[in-house]
Amino acid sequence: MIRKSIFVSLAGIIVVSSLTACSGGKGSSTEAEKGSGQQKPRETVEISIFHYNGTWSQEQNDKVFAQPIMKKYPYIKVKAITYQGPKQLEEMVVSGTLPDLIMTTPGPGFETTIRKYESQFDLTPLIKQYKYDLNQLDPAAVGAVRSLSTKGELFSLPIYMAPNTLYYNKTVFDKFGVAYPKDGMSWDDVYELSKRLTRNDNGVQYRGFLASYVHLMRLNQVSQKLFDASGQKVAFDTSEFKNYLKDIFRIYELPGYGMDKLSPDTNVNTLFLKEQTVAMIEPGGTLLGEESLAGLGNQWDFTSFPSMKEKPGVGSQPYPFIISMFNTSKHKEEAFEAMAYLTSAEFQTAATKQGMLLPVLKDKSIVMQFGQESAFYKGKNVGALLPKQFAPVPDEPFSEFTATAQNELYLIFRKVVHGKMDINTAFRESTEAANKKIEEIKAAKK
Repeated sequence: MIRKSIFVSLAGIIVVSSLTACSGGKGSSTEAEKGSGQQKPRETVEISIFHYNGTWSQEQNDKVFAQPIMKKYPYIKVKAITYQGPKQLEEMVVSGTLPDLIMTTPGPGFETTIRKYESQFDLTPLIKQYKYDLNQLDPAAVGAVRSLSTKGELFSLPIYMAPNTLYYNKTVFDKFGVAYPKDGMSWDDVYELSKRLTRNDNGVQYRGFLASYVHLMRLNQVSQKLFDASGQKVAFDTSEFKNYLKDIFRIYELPGYGMDKLSPDTNVNTLFLKEQTVAMIEPGGTLLGEESLAGLGNQWDFTSFPSMKEKPGVGSQPYPFIISMFNTSKHKEEAFEAMAYLTSAEFQTAATKQGMLLPVLKDKSIVMQFGQESAFYKGKNVGALLPKQFAPVPDEPFSEFTATAQNELYLIFRKVVHGKMDINTAFRESTEAANKKIEEIKAAKK
């Protein structure tokens, strides 16, 4: 009953706010005012931006997002909201204090927040009104956003890229006399390096490589589709996908890895950052901050994410964070101005130079400027933060069963790597389980 009443109240707000959103009477100056060269002072309004990323602090959100917007647009007061827990947004919905904007991932992040409460808003009219240039953005990142659409809408803009890189600990390489990794490695190269780096030293188990299995599976380099053309039956059991995973899974099967003794829920970043028993890591699409890396001193660097030998230089699928507008926002034009600025070359370049985020711009030369104005990144291989080319996002229609399919997909890794199950059996079990759950969901709705 609570959720139903929430949707009803949201719907009422949507009607009113949608009428004012594209009227052109408020917000930026009217065309007549622009033509005369005279602009009326803007009325100060407050908007809120909820960053649905638990790795960011309030201080970071204020500094990186809120303050630059307020400096650019003095008439927009910005309240940055920092992620506190999974119930936070639900409490906002119940109390009627939804934010104007939210930053999430384009997958489960979007589905479990703005779409869950049926509060997505199509930005297309505002994009046309403000003559916003989508072509300035990375096409792969825009593709990830467009995949959220059911009828050609554009609910979000990409705002920053998650890195697609490997971090490595020089101390572990030095300890075992192994040369540091080089850009352009294939999975074969990572396998050979891991063989030399995986050792038990005085009772301490070292491993050559670990990665976030969620990102490894979901952002796979073969651009595997989840569903068949209907969007209601999973279709990820393909020979291409299984061969790709076998190439990676063999690393975890090296003598000494002991993945069956390591919980699937183990935080691999902790093993790298705190225990320092992992030589190379993909940290789950996260840009590890200065505080996180402090324990490694200056004994760390980046190297490019491994690629398939038949697709050199091609990384994982893009994993941008996106910014979306709630259809309940009372200040849609100001909210869009904030979105437009945060995705502009002006802001993206400045934030990149400061080492605050990775840009979503088409111009890849800007990545090379990452951390130029930060002593922390001096001398680091910042060019390895993003691949030369992203693997394409699968061209498949939106499906309401995406989360169900993905959850079963992730279980394949856990079954094979931690449970030592045969990969064919794992794929068969996950396929059957996913399709069964989808049918149960459909039946419950009848």
